[in-house]
This record gives sequence, C-alpha cells and structure tokens, in this order.
Amino acid sequence: MMLGTLLYATSVHYNQRHLRGLAPMAVSAGTMAWGAACLLGPALWLGPPDTLQEASRSAWLTRWAEVPALAWWSLAGLGALCTALAYVLFFRLIQRIGPSQALTVTFLIPVFGMLWGALLLGETITPTMLLATGVIAWGTWLSNRGPAVPPVRT
Repeated sequence: MMLGTLLYATSVHYNQRHLRGLAPMAVSAGTMAWGAACLLGPALWLGPPDTLQEASRSAWLTRWAEVPALAWWSLAGLGALCTALAYVLFFRLIQRIGPSQALTVTFLIPVFGMLWGALLLGETITPTMLLATGVIAWGTWLSNRGPAVPPVRT
C-alpha cells in the first residue's frame, strides 16, 4: 500500500514533467490500458471465486461463464465512470493548476467514502469522523492557498 501511495504521488509530477503536451484523454487511456494489462494476468490465474469442487480446465471456463451479467456491467460502469472519467478530469486538473495542487483532491477521498457509506449503505457517521473531516478540509485548504511569504523578486 505504501508503494502504491508513493507511485500515485510521483506519477502526478511525472505527468507534469514528461507528458505535458499530451491530451488528458490520451494519458487517461494509456493509464487505464496499462492498469488493465497488469491486472489481466492475476485475474485469469485466480479466476472468479471457485464454486465448483473439480479443478479441471472445463471447470475453470465454467466459473467464468457463471459470472452474472450484472457483475460484468458493474465492472464496466466502475471502469468507465468511476475510473476513466475521474482520470480525465484529474489529468486536466494537473494541466490547469499544476501537480501539487491537483494532488490535494486525493485528500478528500476518505470524506467522500464516509459520505457515500452513510448515504448508500446506512453507515453511521461518528463525531470522530466529523472531526477528521474538519482536519482534512483544513489541510486541503492550507495546501491550496498561496505561499505565506511572497517570493522575493530580484
């Protein structure tokens, strides 16, 4: 998890330095294709959860056929809307306001996770969660405001 966090943070700066001239849609498509390629091998190797007792090749193919259509549509929706669209917006944001400020949108992920959990799953929001939301909002605001001391011009 720590490596993933580090790579996520450095990718923003890499994008700004080396991929500046590319359209956000192209960068997003490349990111999604590379991610899918990296996950395809483990997905094929592990397959869906085993509901059959035998481990023959036909059983492996049968397991894939048993995956409900709703699951495939859900996967497509999550990939297209929740990931691809978010990447396009994120890479546009990097181009417009720079990598350091664009990265601060990731600070808000726990806040929205809490909100969606409460709205969609009926989870309880505790006072500690609200306090943490305030700390996150304050930190995000501090990260996005201008420098405390104006730069010296020579």
